[in-house]
Amino acid sequence: MAEENMQKYYDQLDQATTLLKKSLGTSYLDALSENLTNIADGHVFVENGAPDKETVSQLESIYAELKQLRLTPAQLKQAITVNIIKDQKVDNSEVNKLMTPDMIGLIASLIAFEILQSEGKNELNLIDPTVGTGNFLIEFIQQLRQAGDFKINAAAIDNDDALVTLSKAFSEVMNINLDAYHQDGISEWEVTDIDMAIADLPVGYYPIDENAAKFKTKSDEGHSYAHHLLIEQTMNNLNDGGVGIFIVPSQIFQTDQAKKLSEWMVSSVYLQAVLDLPSNLFASKEAQKAVVVLQKHGGNSKQADNVLMGTIPDTNQPKLFEGFKDQLQDWARNNFKG
Repeated sequence: MAEENMQKYYDQLDQATTLLKKSLGTSYLDALSENLTNIADGHVFVENGAPDKETVSQLESIYAELKQLRLTPAQLKQAITVNIIKDQKVDNSEVNKLMTPDMIGLIASLIAFEILQSEGKNELNLIDPTVGTGNFLIEFIQQLRQAGDFKINAAAIDNDDALVTLSKAFSEVMNINLDAYHQDGISEWEVTDIDMAIADLPVGYYPIDENAAKFKTKSDEGHSYAHHLLIEQTMNNLNDGGVGIFIVPSQIFQTDQAKKLSEWMVSSVYLQAVLDLPSNLFASKEAQKAVVVLQKHGGNSKQADNVLMGTIPDTNQPKLFEGFKDQLQDWARNNFKG
């Protein structure tokens, strides 16, 4: 029944999005975002007579049917993500804008949970400075909520207006209060008082050399790597002792700009963990990613006696994965104090 209801939710939301797309003359992504906002608000938004009355009536009928399905938060999220995947196929989205798999959100939440437990914290000011579709951030928050009684204040940044709108609408349907900002994450942030950041970083060159000039991780020649600048910018904006959990290319320390990144890390943050993600999550060795955990100087922070390194086992190997979780717990208890 659960699978059937999730399929119904996907089909109905897809139908509503197709209707709204046609009525408003927008992209599938924009229509999906507006539908999610409408569902969260409980009514169809109409501006200057659009959508027309017939479409409004059809949408209201679909929304009523969706409400009757009564999915759990996990089922609801899964149904919506299938719609996002459809949009990304229809729109042929860029690689850097593709949705982060749920498994990566789960792994990041496991790391964060053990850190927060060791620090004795149950309240968290969280940011994702490259939020994209919002799936990584929402999965992370849902997993933390399931694991413990956390009060989470969430914020997000992205330079793509359509994706910021989607992540905000997605979070509202999931009953997550998200402050979302459309801006270049490498420019000055409006958000302050941040304890933790998570980010599946877009990889590539940053085109605005004048903005890059103020960062220690900037390239001496040509454009700088955007993901290096975003790491530095994020860590600069965290509270003392704040933690950044970054999803990065596995080869991040072996590129032509790796020396500048390493020099900045040695002087400005504590490198606490470098863990390759399970290889089955990626289509090729070149696409392989890793989790890097950094901690800002100050507060009770200190360099880990032993940086946690290795490869995270596939969850289809339960004994190995449980062993990793035990290792993670020991690492957090030894290196993060309240």
